[in-house]
Amino acid sequence: MYALDALETMKSGETLQVIADCPQSFRSVPEEVVKHGYELVKEPEKVGPDLYFLIRVK
Repeated sequence: MYALDALETMKSGETLQVIADCPQSFRSVPEEVVKHGYELVKEPEKVGPDLYFLIRVK
């Protein structure tokens, strides 16, 4: 996942918005965020076919 690569280069406190169009992302993105030690700032937001995630580096 490209988002994980981007998160690795970010500093503590910075946030990354991820936009996905795969329905499976609703479950997989939050799982990977927690697994890798990041924080999901809020629940995923669905806008049309897209899912928006806001992830913070701890």
